[in-house]
Amino acid sequence: MLCSTCKTEVPKSASQCPACGSATPVDADATQMFVEGDDPTRMSMGGGEDLTQATPEPRGWSKPFTPSDATGYRRTSLTSGSILGGRYEILKTLGEGGMGSVFQAHDNEVDRIVALKVIRPELAGNAEILRRFRQELVLAQQITHRNAVRIYDLAVADGVRFISMEYIEGQELKQVLDKRGKVPYREAADIMLQVCYGLAAAHRQGIVHRDLKPQNIMIDKHGRVAVMDFGLAGSMETAALLAQAGPAAVPSLLSSTTETAASLTRVGSLLGTPRYMSPEQARAQKIDLRSDLFTVGLILYELTVGKMPTGNLGLTELLVDRGNRQIKAPIEADPQMPRSLNDIIVRCVQLDPAARYQTIAALIQDLELWLGVRKKQAASWKMLSVLAVLVVLLVGSVIYSFRSKGPAVAHAPVKILISDFNNQTGNPVLDGTLEPELSTAMEGASFITSYNRGNARKTLAKLSGATKLDENSARLIAQREGVGVVVTGSIAKEGSKYVVSAQAIDARTNKVIDSASATAATPNDLNKAVARIAAGFRKALGDATPKSAQLAAAETFSSQSLEASQQYALAQELQWQGKWDAALQAYGRSTELDPGLGRAYAGMAVILANTGRKQDAEKNFKLALSKIDRMTDREKYRTRGAYYLMERDYDKAIEQFKALEKQFPADSAGIGNLALAEFYARNMNGAVDDERRVVAIYPDNVLYLNNYGLFAMYAGDFDTAIRESQRLLELNSGFEKAYICLGISQLAKGDDAAAADTYKKVAVLSAWGASASGVGLADIALDQGRPDDALSILEPAVRADLAAKDTSRAAAKYIMQAQAWLMKGQNAKAIAAADQAVIGSTDESLLYPAAMVFLEAGKSDKAMELSQKLSQRLEPDPGAYSKLIEAEVQMKRKDYRDAVRIFQDAQKISDTWLGRLGLGRAYLEAGAFPDAETELDACVKRRGEASSVFLDDEPSWRYYAPVDYYLGRAREGLQSPGAAESYRNYLKLREKSANDPLAADAKKRLRSLEASESPVR
Repeated sequence: MLCSTCKTEVPKSASQCPACGSATPVDADATQMFVEGDDPTRMSMGGGEDLTQATPEPRGWSKPFTPSDATGYRRTSLTSGSILGGRYEILKTLGEGGMGSVFQAHDNEVDRIVALKVIRPELAGNAEILRRFRQELVLAQQITHRNAVRIYDLAVADGVRFISMEYIEGQELKQVLDKRGKVPYREAADIMLQVCYGLAAAHRQGIVHRDLKPQNIMIDKHGRVAVMDFGLAGSMETAALLAQAGPAAVPSLLSSTTETAASLTRVGSLLGTPRYMSPEQARAQKIDLRSDLFTVGLILYELTVGKMPTGNLGLTELLVDRGNRQIKAPIEADPQMPRSLNDIIVRCVQLDPAARYQTIAALIQDLELWLGVRKKQAASWKMLSVLAVLVVLLVGSVIYSFRSKGPAVAHAPVKILISDFNNQTGNPVLDGTLEPELSTAMEGASFITSYNRGNARKTLAKLSGATKLDENSARLIAQREGVGVVVTGSIAKEGSKYVVSAQAIDARTNKVIDSASATAATPNDLNKAVARIAAGFRKALGDATPKSAQLAAAETFSSQSLEASQQYALAQELQWQGKWDAALQAYGRSTELDPGLGRAYAGMAVILANTGRKQDAEKNFKLALSKIDRMTDREKYRTRGAYYLMERDYDKAIEQFKALEKQFPADSAGIGNLALAEFYARNMNGAVDDERRVVAIYPDNVLYLNNYGLFAMYAGDFDTAIRESQRLLELNSGFEKAYICLGISQLAKGDDAAAADTYKKVAVLSAWGASASGVGLADIALDQGRPDDALSILEPAVRADLAAKDTSRAAAKYIMQAQAWLMKGQNAKAIAAADQAVIGSTDESLLYPAAMVFLEAGKSDKAMELSQKLSQRLEPDPGAYSKLIEAEVQMKRKDYRDAVRIFQDAQKISDTWLGRLGLGRAYLEAGAFPDAETELDACVKRRGEASSVFLDDEPSWRYYAPVDYYLGRAREGLQSPGAAESYRNYLKLREKSANDPLAADAKKRLRSLEASESPVR
């Protein structure tokens, strides 16, 4: 017989495997396997045999489970093509088990692939089993993180009880170990760092995983690691149930094959898998979060050394050994192990929990520092584009929120603007405090959206120089921005009481829609007064939500600290004024006054993200998510969506913002952020469509117009980009970013004179405008093959940036200088400029082009150093650009076959425009002309992305220049008459170039084609 776990030959008389201790060997030809440590009351999520395939392939949920007595086993009668509950279309079986089956299915209602974990009928009536299923769902739904598997729902349909969950296409870590034996140290540490991120999300909810093992860790095709199977998890408060049986009972329970389901449930819940359990688990003692940290260290040991430290002990020996013998340091088994990584593992696997890391955060910090992630991510994460400013809109609501409990009412969108209330109390804490509270209270109705007061104030200042948003000013802005309702109000003191009075006014007719007043005994009771006023206004505008439901929600979601409310409102105003440091301080004061103020943490996170401080942003997003129970549904969607945007998990961000829009169709911030997520996912047409809807709601909002123009530019719709940028500049001639979008789009349309004129106009507006102008003008020169002109523009621009201590913008210009020197054939100067550009950077927009300079200058080793730097980052784009550099190295070596393979690998990580161009060139050099023409044609269709190739709004049209040349060669290889036209297009662009080898080759090829087309005389 073969052991089902490690495939070692086992004598038929043996009761357990001598190699790994598995208690249930199986026949060599058995079609199903017992998986060590599994609980028969649940279907696990991990690897094994795919019963629908002759050869297993990477997949998400596939671990089969067969109890030793499987004579009564019946498979769930679902097959490929079946429709469960009129919603789930079964695609294939992923695994069969003691509890039932796991299927891959298409959820037709929300259009996504899911995994369905089904309980077999004979177990579905067992109350204990159903309790465990519900426990798994409740626990797992509390865990929201990209490195933890998502569970969606528990349901019954067509007599089948099941859980729907995230489908992960990939492979188990166990499969990686089986295939490779061990993995490089950095790769292993990166995998376990992601595992720790997932566990941290669970630990914040007080949940111990208990059964962490390589089978419960999935790695998808993009390198994302996800922790699965929290089915054995339980809260720390109930973690000691097994201890009632005592340590002596453990061996007999483990070896028994006739236990009831309830007994196995108890053992499985609190014991886990023997090979990976902590010493306190082996002793059946109470466990806590530190038990998971022991297992993390054990798996990291196995990944780096290639074997477990316990050797081939049997199960009983393993339990005794685990509870009493200290694990040897991994460096003793592998002398090449880095000492600092060895020390991390050793600290994890201490027998005494008090000697281990005491929190997952401490372990994460050490792993990040060892990998260089903590320092590098904070320094390199770049999201300073004006597009990111849109995320700021999610903080347009305050924590005084009121969740609508009633059914959604179909209603046309209603836009409101809250003017400044007249504070007659003499109490300065009420200045600007109640207005944002009332705004968000009104947004409890799904059809109501509040126009941002900070944006209204900025517009007012530009129109009239005033800053007071009184009733008349509010009406002016409302009419200009298409806002239908203005709300005005006052706060007065009558004796010891406070009175709030307000009116809702039709902004077009000045007709009063509704008026109301409410009293409060103390300032801290004013939130309830505002709730009562909002309830009346919402009803007058058409909301059917019962007033009682709104007032009850106010008790849950409102802050009881008026001072915290004031600081939060102040922070929002400062944020919209661009005073980000002051806004951070105000947000911080609000959380000191009310630590449960989740939206304040989200506000800080957005500012930190937009200023490149990703580590601090992530910390505050996680604090916001930990307070999510004090947020309305609208706030939850906004916060989670913004978090996923920062994490670059764009699919999840899109999911959150689409859900937000579905429930709150008038939420312009949600739609705008959906557009931003679509943009970063490179669905440019989707981003344009979404932003168009936002502009339809607020046609004269300059931020929305700017993003609309930019998205159109990236989508290659340059006419729309030019039109919207020009319209924006008519509204606000000082909006500098609009000039950049306009100039790039004009150049892409072939109007280089208009583009140059546009760039010159922005130069006189500010120091930033002058710097951006230099980049734009130099981009035109490089696009046309004029390196001397580019250098004459860039040299003074670099000096100005350095004088202003703007090293980031100077670095971008150093890259352009290096490219210009290459054009002139002066490699030493090109290398020196590229070296200057990458000092201290891990940004792909600097490292990738610098690597290309090094390669052209014959410095492949320096290029690969930059590739290694990029590979250490966790986001998809840097990983893709790391691969692109590797592929370009193979191109230099003329190993085109390998170059094609690596280019394809890069595209699987992130489908970049430069990756398409590189793949087309590789196919071309390999003589695969049809494939080359396909990829290069994709570059033409996606040419909008070349306008700012790193998606950072920096002009980069020069990267598009060689496409016509390579397309001409591909078409020439195909003997297509379009080849000559492509060469002519390239030569027209580079007619002013004095030293362009591609132009020389294009002329030669064009002459040959024209000669072959001439009639014979």
